[in-house]
Amino acid sequence: MAFVESFLARRSVLIGLGGTIAATTAVIVSPLRTVAALTARDLVRRQPTLRSLLLSLADAGYDEWLDQVGTIFTIGGGAGLKLVAVEAFNTQGTRPMRLARSSAFVAKFDVQNGGTLAGDLIYTASHPRYGAFRIFLSASPDPRLPYRMTALFN
Repeated sequence: MAFVESFLARRSVLIGLGGTIAATTAVIVSPLRTVAALTARDLVRRQPTLRSLLLSLADAGYDEWLDQVGTIFTIGGGAGLKLVAVEAFNTQGTRPMRLARSSAFVAKFDVQNGGTLAGDLIYTASHPRYGAFRIFLSASPDPRLPYRMTALFN
């Protein structure tokens, strides 16, 4: 009887120890996973053949969007949008590790050929290097810029 109780006590200790190790590992590895994913994305985006197959601008960060300033995006219906600016938000404090981007930013587009678009809608945009993705666009609040559209990325 003492042998069985001793065996069960050891088994309980081992199970508890294993659970503690698993929980500790999960807490330590979780922030590193985000860093590793961002590093891997940066390496892939530098490879033109892999970029269009593996990456989407829908998930891209500030630097990746900044590299695209001046390019023309096509949206459903054939309208063209030129990316004219990417502006980072001045954020204070630390961002939650679960966010895919290291900083929030706004992308500013100008509708080409004197056109306008309805704001606060999700459009399917196509980029020549990254392919198609969905994007939420808002119209400019400035009446002097009726052709300006913005997209917020957090």
